Amino acid sequence: MFIGSSMFVKLVKCLGLLCNFRLIWLPLICITYFKKPGFANADLDFLLSIDARSIESSGVSRWLENKYPQMSQWADNFDRDLDQEDEILNAMGLRENDFTHFTAVVNGIDALADNNNSNQLSFSDLFLSINIIADKPMDLPRFLSWFKKQLRDEFTTGVAQDLDLGEVLTKKSLKFILPISNFYKSVEQSESQLFLDMNLSVDITLDGNKTMVNALVSHSTDHLGGSFDISEKRIPLLDNLSDDRQISFYFKLPDSLREKIVGNDKFSNPLFNAFAGVQEIAWGVSFREESISLELLIECLDEVSANGLNTLYQGSLGVAQLALAQELKARVALIALRNMNSEIRENCLQLSMELNSSVITEIVSASISALSPMPPIEITKIGARRLEGSPAPNLFLPMLSGEDFNLAQQKGKVVVLGFWATWSGPSIRNLPLLLEATREFNSSELKLVSVNKDASMEELLEFINQYNLHELSILLDENSSAYDAFDVKGLPHTVVIDQGGIVHDVAVGFSPFQGSDLKRMLTKLIK
Repeated sequence: MFIGSSMFVKLVKCLGLLCNFRLIWLPLICITYFKKPGFANADLDFLLSIDARSIESSGVSRWLENKYPQMSQWADNFDRDLDQEDEILNAMGLRENDFTHFTAVVNGIDALADNNNSNQLSFSDLFLSINIIADKPMDLPRFLSWFKKQLRDEFTTGVAQDLDLGEVLTKKSLKFILPISNFYKSVEQSESQLFLDMNLSVDITLDGNKTMVNALVSHSTDHLGGSFDISEKRIPLLDNLSDDRQISFYFKLPDSLREKIVGNDKFSNPLFNAFAGVQEIAWGVSFREESISLELLIECLDEVSANGLNTLYQGSLGVAQLALAQELKARVALIALRNMNSEIRENCLQLSMELNSSVITEIVSASISALSPMPPIEITKIGARRLEGSPAPNLFLPMLSGEDFNLAQQKGKVVVLGFWATWSGPSIRNLPLLLEATREFNSSELKLVSVNKDASMEELLEFINQYNLHELSILLDENSSAYDAFDVKGLPHTVVIDQGGIVHDVAVGFSPFQGSDLKRMLTKLIK
């Protein structure tokens, strides 16, 4: 599960966090940090939804698995290693690959801020709802036994030792309630009065081969009593995202946060002032048949705030691109920024990015190179670029196939000349990049030929068979006339000649990005 593994981000482990409920305190305390009146409406405050199975079945995910099978294998091995040590998954009788959907929503943050003072914090108005779906039946008795044991091991004294979850267990369902407030009383109280007056209600249902887990943290004392509506339709801003998305994220910024930014002298700079006008944020990702689409919507209080945020974005874009270009490890971010589009619609700033196979290949290549970059060959380019913008020298050479190649007869086509040698490792690594960059173009529009001067016909034929480069056209430059005409001083040496016979670009030396850079250049030349 290549894409599913990375995008699902091990979300099923949230149940593990719920069983050790003390970990819930941290986000709840963070929520109450800005304790001022917030929005008065009852809309959702936070939503995260992931359709992992749809991501896996998309065309671009299957293309990624076929294109980079070694990465898919690595992800599968990583999942298996985690599964062997993951107690909660073993207790469920499931693996991470079995989980297909995840949705989490939070509501009541504003009421939480309205109803609490600085000394006493109550969470009775807070709702946290989590839905998880797996396409395999769960082992309900085993999970219940494990869950109780975890609680008893965690709390050696108090109510946990006389545990009563009020569970209802059948062959097809499991329901229980964890009274968080009672457990909290068994823990030493601090001077600050923090009241976790809530319960964790869990409802697990087996429907055929599916497992549906519904967990609700609320003040209710019933099994999912006051069940929370987690429909994305409750959030109008999400309607502006693509309908075919598999990942949805939404967050509503409370007024108290905005007031804290505006009223704090420490935040008096353009960045924080721009964000002071932000009201809601929505993010969506769509894994399609041939691309990945990302959309970010930032809803502002008014059009002035939206335009201000866009001005800040546009002004920072050039500076960021310049800074990222100097650092190899930041090349992935640079590629992303280059493909980002922005638009203002009323009070909303919309940022979008479409990643097709070519861009994804470039991103993966940049990521791999950042982790383990191939050493570039630094070669002085004095004299090599003097031909750019000038007519290409005449070139008439025999080909390994037995035909003759006349450069003058190629006008109307873009011609790519790749100078290389069998003894040059960098130039050998460059050949597959040239083939990959030119493969999608029609032969009537583009001609790729490689130029070799050091090897005999027998050696070249053996080389082609060894490296499976049968589609490569090779010119035989036995007297070095082509090398001299194009001032070839180092290898690899790549020349791009446009349809009018003018030298468009000369690249000297090897770069792992040469293939993607060349393809982008050719796409602009061949329209």
